[in-house]
Amino acid sequence: MSNPVIGKKKAAILESGRELFWKYGFKRVSVEEICRRASVSKMTFYRYFTDKAELARAVYDAEVEAGMSRFREILESDLPVPEKIRNVLLIKSGSVSNISREFLNDFYSDNETGLKSYIQEKIAYSMEEILNDFRKAQERGVFRKDFKPEMLFYISQKIADSFNDPYLIGLYGSPAEVIMEVSELFTYGIAPKNSI
Repeated sequence: MSNPVIGKKKAAILESGRELFWKYGFKRVSVEEICRRASVSKMTFYRYFTDKAELARAVYDAEVEAGMSRFREILESDLPVPEKIRNVLLIKSGSVSNISREFLNDFYSDNETGLKSYIQEKIAYSMEEILNDFRKAQERGVFRKDFKPEMLFYISQKIADSFNDPYLIGLYGSPAEVIMEVSELFTYGIAPKNSI
């Protein structure tokens, strides 16, 4: 039987790591800061994680799993297709607004700890899972049979840079609002929603 105190300590470390990494990035956060925020000793930290990079991978994994779970709930819901797309993009919006630019830069520029290659592998795996989920939804009649989910990924990768474009953020106020406008364009075009 597992010890609930041990589970709580590990959960506290994961949550503290997530909060600090999201706010300050990976490089600027120390194990000591994580332990202080989690109210655990360094010895306890190292009981669960060999180093800060292993914790970062665990934090990233938890975020990906939570996002995939929310994505699947939305696809399987009874919501109309425009609302499904809107809610899927809200997941993306929430993840973009919670993660600091420092964290993303640290992960994507890292060549020493293996975080960059780890994320690339995780993204490739997640994309394949999402494509499979879209295909299953097509089989159930949720989306057009001739719709190619790969195109949605391709376009989303091309427009991802616009999410942090200073001009667009100035127009809409935040990356999350830019993402939502893109979702509205995908879903409704420029026609008023009530006319479709």
